[in-house]
Amino acid sequence: MELLRKLPTDLWIRLTGIAVLSVLVVWTVSGLGFFRALEGQTLDLRFQLFPTPDQASDSIVIVVLNNDSMERLSWLSWPWPRQMYGQVLDLMRRWGARIVAFDILFELPSMYGTADDSILGASASKLSTVFAVELHSRSHGPSEATTDFPPQALMPLETCGPQVDSALACNPPAPEILRGATILGSTSQRPDPDGVFRRIRVATATPEGIVPSLPLALAWLASGRPETSLDSDGIHLGDRTVRLDEDRRLILRFHGPRETYRYVPIADLFAAMDAMAAGGSPGLDSTVFDGAVVLVGYTAAALMDLKPTPYSAVYPGVEVLATATDNLLWGNGLGRVSGTYSLLLALLVSLLAGIGFAVWRSVTAAAVSGWLVVLLYAAATILAFRQGLWLDAAFPLSSGVLTLLFGGVVSYSHATRQKRMIRRAFSQYLSPDVVREVIESPDKLRLGGEKRVMTAFFSDVQGFTSISEGLDPERLVGLLNIYLTRMADIVMETGGTVDKFEGDAIIAFWGAPLRFDDHARRACTSAVRCQELHDSLNPQLVEQGFPELRTRIGLNTGSMVVGNMGSQKRFDYTMMGEAVNLASRLEGTNKVYGTKTMASSATAEAAGPEFLFRELDTVRVVGQKRPVTIRELLGFRSDASDETLRRLKAYEKALTTYRRGDLKEAAELFSTIPDDPPSRAMRTRCESIMRGETNDYRDGIFILTSK
Repeated sequence: MELLRKLPTDLWIRLTGIAVLSVLVVWTVSGLGFFRALEGQTLDLRFQLFPTPDQASDSIVIVVLNNDSMERLSWLSWPWPRQMYGQVLDLMRRWGARIVAFDILFELPSMYGTADDSILGASASKLSTVFAVELHSRSHGPSEATTDFPPQALMPLETCGPQVDSALACNPPAPEILRGATILGSTSQRPDPDGVFRRIRVATATPEGIVPSLPLALAWLASGRPETSLDSDGIHLGDRTVRLDEDRRLILRFHGPRETYRYVPIADLFAAMDAMAAGGSPGLDSTVFDGAVVLVGYTAAALMDLKPTPYSAVYPGVEVLATATDNLLWGNGLGRVSGTYSLLLALLVSLLAGIGFAVWRSVTAAAVSGWLVVLLYAAATILAFRQGLWLDAAFPLSSGVLTLLFGGVVSYSHATRQKRMIRRAFSQYLSPDVVREVIESPDKLRLGGEKRVMTAFFSDVQGFTSISEGLDPERLVGLLNIYLTRMADIVMETGGTVDKFEGDAIIAFWGAPLRFDDHARRACTSAVRCQELHDSLNPQLVEQGFPELRTRIGLNTGSMVVGNMGSQKRFDYTMMGEAVNLASRLEGTNKVYGTKTMASSATAEAAGPEFLFRELDTVRVVGQKRPVTIRELLGFRSDASDETLRRLKAYEKALTTYRRGDLKEAAELFSTIPDDPPSRAMRTRCESIMRGETNDYRDGIFILTSK
């Protein structure tokens, strides 16, 4: 403290001014979408780093209609008869289920007739059953006003303080089902602005009363229908209070990734019923349903009830509702400090981070002390999270870091004129590591070419002509800049050299100007990552109003000429040769087989065993006389599922039969591989050859007639 008293007053004023300025700068941008998304991502990180699966209620069970159930019951036409759900209800009632909720909309009459709906309604009436409804901001019309909100949709809930969200209409279940419903619950929810579901509305006001969310309806029934009220402190279920945020939404406290709660495939329940009907044991632990709160919903990818959450971009929507139900039942949702407290915390962090520049003479020591403050606050956000409190991280931490930047003086050395020239010339299409080596050895870039074994990469956007016709020039340039930047970054991160951009196409290579013994492995890694990029890039493009993109990639390894081609004043660092042309042809050959990434056998063999390739065919491409065996690059072998490996084995068998000349059997074998574009293309070819419609098949080699 003695040291602090000796500090001059004007220095304290300057430090305080820096801290306040930092807070004001960050506060100015804190309302922008990207900053809110950043705060959401810090919360997501806390969830991912500190899951609490042991705190998830074991009394909540999720009956899922998953991919496995769809396959096992594929003999049933979709949608399933609703009496089957009634049978499931009857079974769970016999096994002691306390409440069952359907995260499935039954607003339209069954296609199998009203008797089908009546069976489900009758089964639902025998225990506490909650059915889902969707809410709408517009009414269906005066003639239907009395049926917009049936009595089962309303809940006795007292509200005071800020008004909750409102709606004017809903679509209840079919009348025969509605008669058996104990209560209806809304599943109309919207994610945070960045598209991630982190909170839900618990209730919605309507002209006829309050409609609960499906989780609130479940929690209310499971709690014995206590008196319930909603105010600025949160929602009160009897003597239990659950915290809500300032928008009167429940901040979800996820306890872990997918399947944190007990999942029971619906096909297992049908199998249990069949086994018991035959006089055997159900083959399923029925005690998990004893006293349970059960949610029935979809997790099959084809049924599209998958939502982005802190744990995954494809998290089952029914488990989001299960999480909310758990939070309401046990009062363990996340709390969040108000905006005023976040502002004060940001100011405190900034002041403490800036003190080091007054206390310590060493800039390094001051920076270390300031970073220590920032890290301590980050640790505080984690500790608070473990106790169920969401402390804002982005605002205070950004303010502290900005204070460090404003309070410290960092000097940078400047490169020589030659190094700056080389860096400017080549940093656009060489990775930083390559640029550093070229700066140290400029002779690597002398005019002229040399012959090297390298791997070439050609990519092109499928259907880009039609995409460009639908966009004005400025929007088209914006789309290309986003796409090409992300793709080129991946190429350079793996040590590749971007040769050139031709519209939407990217041409690159590995192995020059620096030699890489593993150039094929680097190229394949880049191709896999480029294809994976689309999973994250396409949702962002759609959000900005752009179309989704699908990229075709061709890879080939072989002897090429590479170097600076041109004049002394203007040249390009590029490649040429027959092996380069083959890579370009393979990119286009993807169209024939419906594939995304195609490589020659030379690339597949040089890349190594960590990649999974499928041998597709042997072809002769346009402009080359020698046939080439082509392979599809599917990704890293370690990521391959058992289903993928089974498909490859089936394709290999069909391809062997095709090459043997038994086209009829080959067509039949290819037809047994579902949802596989190469199999579909090969089956069509076999049939075309048998009908005499093509002459492009000779001695097991298919001759391509177009690029």
